[in-house]
Amino acid sequence: MKKVIISVLAASTLLSSSVYATPQSEMINIKSSSTSSSKKESNKIKNAIFNLSDQQIKNAIALGKKGYDSLQEFMQKQNLPISSDKMKIWQPEAQLSTPYSFVALASFLASDKYEDYTLKEAKYYVNYYRTTDRISFNLKAYGNNIDFAETVKVVFKQGNKIYQPREVRGTDDVSRSLSWPEAPAYRVNLYYDFDIKNVDFSKDAELIYMYAGKELSVTYKVDFSKIK
Repeated sequence: MKKVIISVLAASTLLSSSVYATPQSEMINIKSSSTSSSKKESNKIKNAIFNLSDQQIKNAIALGKKGYDSLQEFMQKQNLPISSDKMKIWQPEAQLSTPYSFVALASFLASDKYEDYTLKEAKYYVNYYRTTDRISFNLKAYGNNIDFAETVKVVFKQGNKIYQPREVRGTDDVSRSLSWPEAPAYRVNLYYDFDIKNVDFSKDAELIYMYAGKELSVTYKVDFSKIK
């Protein structure tokens, strides 16, 4: 009887391993297919943001010509939503710098001076965005000291990976805020550039702004599929 039970168990083990086990080659193919699909989706979203058609460029130019209120309404929609706020006050407005928003702004500035911003001019800058090897986040930050921007730190997080900025711009351009001399007395537009090769546009990410380390920080959710 004992031998019969052992034989049945052995047969069951062999059956389950032969029927349910996934061959190694099949597992590799599944993993490769998943990676390929993710990369394809990432490129699709990336192209939607940075590879604008002539019609999309014309739409951005037309938006700028509508005037300040229309431009501001669009820009507000581009602000990254806050997912965690340890500062509670003086939270920066954060955006991904995109060719569409750049063209819309450039068109507005030209229109405000009764000048034309042409499709040819716009395509020159759109091509720059298309060929660049980095992405740039713009933060309108506030502080109470004229040199506060020098100690601010920003990182980009996706999954369990943390990326440091490749370049930081704007720290020397601090100016008085509208509330000066009351707090926050100063404001600045800061730009943080990150390597584009590290980004999977199909997955959510986070932009973390640290006014004074983790204890005084704001975290923004980055959903590339919702950015224009």
